[in-house]
Amino acid sequence: MRLQEYQLIEQRARDGSKFVAAYSTKAVDILEAKMNIVRTLFICLVLSLSSIFFTRDAQFMVFEPMERMIERVRVMASDPLAAANGEYSGLHSFAIKLTSTVD
Repeated sequence: MRLQEYQLIEQRARDGSKFVAAYSTKAVDILEAKMNIVRTLFICLVLSLSSIFFTRDAQFMVFEPMERMIERVRVMASDPLAAANGEYSGLHSFAIKLTSTVD
């Protein structure tokens, strides 16, 4: 066994004699190592799940609306008169949503 796996306790009696007790801490060290491994795995799991949820939310709330806006701008750029007259149903509903949210 390694020296770090032993704990020594020394006591002196009133008459000056010295008592020494040594015991192994290997079982406690092994348990502590296992708990550290479990803690590390738990932290990895939490970070992985939070990364997955963050990516999903960012995709849903940021990238998809941006892609829809870019597509609408492309449609408007290709035919501005039709977009202004509301001939594109998707653009018209978009304009209705914008005016209803502004009110």
